[in-house]
Amino acid sequence: MRAAPYDIFRKDLLGTPVWMEAVEDIETAKVRVTELAGRSPGEYFVFSQETKKIVSSTAPCSYELAVPIPAFSQIGGLSSILFCVNLSLCGRGDP
Repeated sequence: MRAAPYDIFRKDLLGTPVWMEAVEDIETAKVRVTELAGRSPGEYFVFSQETKKIVSSTAPCSYELAVPIPAFSQIGGLSSILFCVNLSLCGRGDP
């Protein structure tokens, strides 16, 4: 049995490649990367077993965490601090 010639990887938060699956051709690899990124945004790449090179990749991820000055709220006599957090995830919305 011959191994599939293209491997799909996803980079974890530390940038370490995590193998996702193997496919037979580059067109299938690109479709699968789009599907995977739609379900779990992140940075993906396709590695060719033949050339030993990355042949396709998504844009590098950049996560933005914005925490403005806390707003204070009075609910039922209890004071609470509300923080607004804007987390832009790769593949969803504007970066």
